[in-house]
Amino acid sequence: MRCWSDLYVMYKCKTTRNYTPLRGFLHHLIPPWSDIPIFLAVARNGTLTGAAKALKLDRTTVARRMENVERAIGNVLFDRKDGRLVLTVDGKQVFSAAEVAEQELMTLGKGFESRSHKSGKITVSLSEHLLLSLADCFAQFIEQHPDILLELSATDRHVDLKYFEADILLRMSRRAPLRLESRHIGRPIFSIFRKKNALNSMSCYISLVGEANVSKLLLKHQPDAKTIAAVNGVVSMRDMIATGVGVGVLPRFFADQDPRIERCFDIPPVDGGLYIVYLPEQSRLHRIKAFVEFVEAYLRKMDGFDHNQ
Repeated sequence: MRCWSDLYVMYKCKTTRNYTPLRGFLHHLIPPWSDIPIFLAVARNGTLTGAAKALKLDRTTVARRMENVERAIGNVLFDRKDGRLVLTVDGKQVFSAAEVAEQELMTLGKGFESRSHKSGKITVSLSEHLLLSLADCFAQFIEQHPDILLELSATDRHVDLKYFEADILLRMSRRAPLRLESRHIGRPIFSIFRKKNALNSMSCYISLVGEANVSKLLLKHQPDAKTIAAVNGVVSMRDMIATGVGVGVLPRFFADQDPRIERCFDIPPVDGGLYIVYLPEQSRLHRIKAFVEFVEAYLRKMDGFDHNQ
């Protein structure tokens, strides 16, 4: 009987290119298939007791099998935190590969019908203004996929997919990231915004923290414009503009949704665009594929982007 890792490597080598690093990784880190259900159950339940219940085994058996798994791999796969078992970075790597293989082997065993199965958790990292802009999109996705837990992390800090800090990134970037899968949505359109129906001039400018000068385009329209405040985020910028204290630059896909403010004029496009980014080895997971395709379709219908760039 072939071990699980051999089956998975055979499958990936037939369906993808350049999988040599993954082949080596799997042979060193993946135990025989018979132990994989134990590992997956512990990872998904977070406790030995929960895994034992899910597998209809006794807790001692599960604990012994997990010790065998870690001994065979030679790496610690779980940290013990607050009474729960949390995957380490090595554990997350094994889990990612094991989950893909489990899905594909289930498909081979159960036929085409199993391809429609979508469940599990997706962790998405994105900026706060993107989360607010896509709230309706995410609500629709949750309604259509009730078995998928969507974990949304609103942050602008660097998130490393290779360390499994998230499953999917939605990020502005000058170019497509290297060695990762990505979907380019388009170049966002930016405009100068002011409070709705404001009659005052555009001489008061709100900048982002670290922005040294008033927008050159604004100065063409309002030569006496000067910076009166600086904020550290797009959402804060919008809320300051809505008070009527000054004008500022915002992406149209976000700001056009707010009835408190209005566009004055567009500014020249910025370099780069919005990307949906994810790991190549997770691209075949049904839930990842479903989410990426759903969000991409939603964004391509959304105003405020130059989708031809």
